[in-house]
Amino acid sequence: MGTQQYDPWLQLSLVSGLGPALLGRCLEVFGSPQEILATSAAQLSTINGIGPQLAGDLRRQIDQLPGNGALEREKQLIEQLNVSLYSLDDEAYPKLLRLIHDPPPLLYVRGELLPEDAVALAIVGARRCTHYGRAQAERMASLCSGAGLSIVSGGAYGIDTVAHHAAINAGGRTVAVLGSGLGKPYPKPNQTLFDQIADGRGAVASELPMSFPPMAENFPRRNRIISGLALGVLVIEASSRSGAMITARLCVEDHGREVMALPGRVDSPTSAGCHKMIRQGWATLVTSGADVLDALGETGQLLKAAMTDDPQKGDTQPDLFEKSLTATQRRILDVLGQPHNLDQIAAATDLPIQNVQADLALMQIRGAIEKSGSTYQRKC
Repeated sequence: MGTQQYDPWLQLSLVSGLGPALLGRCLEVFGSPQEILATSAAQLSTINGIGPQLAGDLRRQIDQLPGNGALEREKQLIEQLNVSLYSLDDEAYPKLLRLIHDPPPLLYVRGELLPEDAVALAIVGARRCTHYGRAQAERMASLCSGAGLSIVSGGAYGIDTVAHHAAINAGGRTVAVLGSGLGKPYPKPNQTLFDQIADGRGAVASELPMSFPPMAENFPRRNRIISGLALGVLVIEASSRSGAMITARLCVEDHGREVMALPGRVDSPTSAGCHKMIRQGWATLVTSGADVLDALGETGQLLKAAMTDDPQKGDTQPDLFEKSLTATQRRILDVLGQPHNLDQIAAATDLPIQNVQADLALMQIRGAIEKSGSTYQRKC
């Protein structure tokens, strides 16, 4: 697998201290990773949050890259583990993830991210979960996977692991987002699970360089990717201070997406965070797969309709590109055999322009259409 086109992104990923937020600001100013690599320390120091001292350190690291062999070692591991790369300038970069304010500039992926993975639910919760939590995570992940949702989680012990396994056992897809490089997957006992996911059942992803070890500060950053890849987050067992609560807060406050919580025993500390979210009104109480689909709004209703319209489908994944389209979306697709801009689509379909905009956004996320410049065209 050739990675030469990603060399500038890989080099920047190997520069310590240049996180996604700072790199995003650099891209806004300088335009491309190639330009950032060629930028002087003085120019770097003008970026908000970088300053002269950090700029000098970044410039030194960039200058040392050609001779220290780090890029070559990174590329060897990528080749060895059959890892794919998704940079921000790739059309195949996950559309939902691109919409958050600090998307990872480079995503390392074992397995494959498919267009249908954009219709995803994140399931997170306690590492030290109870028997009740495990049973509920298995039930909810299985039901939601059977309804056509890809299941996103963090690959950790407890609720995460149960959710990944349940999605696989239901015949669905799952995405594990790690807090370490793909060359040092954490936790190690889940290596078999990660291999199974990568072998045709979904994707294992990380924003970290291949050999980056699991460190405490990696996991809060990782949580924004879990939320960013999904339409909503379901929390099953979480204490008041936990990584699952961080993911839920990111989902509702930073990403503007739906947060759901499954209640536990009223006296269980493991469910205290879930109860707090429900009590404060920023999470929807759910107890079934149907509740989750209702909470996901239009997309959930489309999935629900697709499952009930054809009783022969059972728990298999519905056809997201045809079976679950609304009448207005079908009208829009009918005119998109050729590229049209927003005004042309509204005129041709005789639909209000705000309705057209909403449907276009949803169909882009689902991979049914693509945008090039100001025009749209169907892909399916």
